[in-house]
Amino acid sequence: MFYFAYGSNMSTARLRSRVPGAHPRGRAQLAEFSLIWNKPGRDGSGKANLAPETGGCVWGVVFELPAGGLERLDPHEPGYRRELWRVTLDTGSELECATYRYPGGVAGLLPRDDYVAHVVSGAREHGLPAAYVEALARVPVLPEDGGPG
Repeated sequence: MFYFAYGSNMSTARLRSRVPGAHPRGRAQLAEFSLIWNKPGRDGSGKANLAPETGGCVWGVVFELPAGGLERLDPHEPGYRRELWRVTLDTGSELECATYRYPGGVAGLLPRDDYVAHVVSGAREHGLPAAYVEALARVPVLPEDGGPG
């Protein structure tokens, strides 16, 4: 099974801690979506989510997961709904991948700085476009103490 990671799971080490044997297959784009931070985390901060957007594009990483990999990942994605979407690889070919999306969302949430650091680290690790990585790094965040950013 192929999995499209667009948030903190882009970090190979983080994903492998959840699903041993996950293997990166390359970067990809999910068209007609934007990346937003409106999924409420347990701590009240915002987590990465996909929102439909005409003309939008979310970059991420395709991983090949071992048998049962999605079932191992499910408990780490509370509140998200697993969905199948077609992504476009750098080669131009399309691939159906599972990903996680939170239905609905809460306006005005900010992600924690340590969470965004995982997202940015994974994006850099896999060579996502520099402008996209820079935009991720500029996302307004809550400081580590959880107070106003």
